[in-house]
Amino acid sequence: MGWRTTSRSKTGSRSTSFPRRRRPSRPNSCVPARDSPRSAKETRAAGLRGVLGETIIQFPVADAKTPGEALIRAQAFIKEFEHDTLITPAVAPHAIYTNDTQTLKNARMLSIQYSVPTLIHAAETQAEAMTAQERGSPTVVSYLESLGFLGPGVLLAHGVWVNDSDMALIKMRGVGVSHNPESNMKLASGIAPVKAYLAANVAIGLGTDGAASNNDLDMFEAMRTASFLAKVATSDPTAVSAKTALQMATIGGARALGMDKTIGSLEPGKRADIIIVGMSAARQTPMYDPISHLVYVTRGDDVQTTIVNGQVLMRNRKVLTLDRAAVLRESRTWADKVRAAVRP
Repeated sequence: MGWRTTSRSKTGSRSTSFPRRRRPSRPNSCVPARDSPRSAKETRAAGLRGVLGETIIQFPVADAKTPGEALIRAQAFIKEFEHDTLITPAVAPHAIYTNDTQTLKNARMLSIQYSVPTLIHAAETQAEAMTAQERGSPTVVSYLESLGFLGPGVLLAHGVWVNDSDMALIKMRGVGVSHNPESNMKLASGIAPVKAYLAANVAIGLGTDGAASNNDLDMFEAMRTASFLAKVATSDPTAVSAKTALQMATIGGARALGMDKTIGSLEPGKRADIIIVGMSAARQTPMYDPISHLVYVTRGDDVQTTIVNGQVLMRNRKVLTLDRAAVLRESRTWADKVRAAVRP
C-alpha cells in the first residue's frame, strides 16, 4: 500500500490533497497505492507527475507484513526514484492511530535522511485526538510535535480538528496541509478551518482524497466545494474566493508539498505542467470572469489538453499515452473480482 499524488489528464483532478488514491491532469495530490514501485512506473509511463509514498501501517497489508518491512520497502523505493524527473518518492506513515510512536519516529527519520516528503493523515476526525491523549498529548498536532515529527517536507492530510496552538505549530514548523472538502463532508469528519489557515499564511493545498471517500476525483468540484464550504462555515460570503480556491489547487498545493520552486504556476524556469480548458459550453456562456467560471462553472471533462513536463499527454480529449479502452476494460474486470471477493 502506498500514497500517491499525481497529475491528472482527463478530468483535471488531483487526489492531495494528502493521503488516499489515482487517474490523469495536474501536479500535486496524495493517496494509497498497493505497490508504490509499480505505481510509480505506471505513472511515469503515462507521462504523469506524481508524489508517491510507500504507506507505513501497523497491521499486515498486501505489500508489507510489518512496519519494519514497509520501511525497508520505502527506502528501496526512494533509492530507485530519488533522481526521477516525474516521480518524487515519499514516506507515508498512515496516521497516528495506525502506527505506534517508534514507527512514526522511524518513518520521519527516513524522510529526513533522504530529504523526501512525509505524508500523513492528521486531525481528520475527533476520534484521533483520543489516541493523542492516550499518548500524553492534548491534540494530534501537539503529539506529532512531541515526537520531533513536524518540519519542512511534512504534509498533513485534512487538518480538520486543530486549535490555535496547533495552527501556530504548523506555521512555525513549515508544515503543509492538504484540504479535502468533499471527503470530509462525505465521511462527516468535520470542516477544516481553511479561512484561519489562509489568514495565518499556512501552506495549504487542495485535494480530492481517494475514490472511496470522494468518488469522482474532480479537482474542479474540489475547488467549488472548498469555496462554498468555507463560506457557509464562517457565514462569510467572501471567504475562499474563486481566485483563492484556484490558488489552493495550483501553487498552494505545490507550496504545501515544498515543490513551489519547480511546479504550481506558469513561470520561466518552472516545469511545463499545463492544462488547456474549454470554456465554450452552454453552461459556461456568457463568461464575464474567467477565474470565477473555472471554479464555479467548469468541470473536469472540460479539460481539452494536458501537458506534463512539456509532453502532451492528451490533445483535444484524446489521451495519447494510455489506451483508454484497455484501462476501462481492466478496471471493470477488477471490479468483478472485488464484487466476488466481498460477496457473502
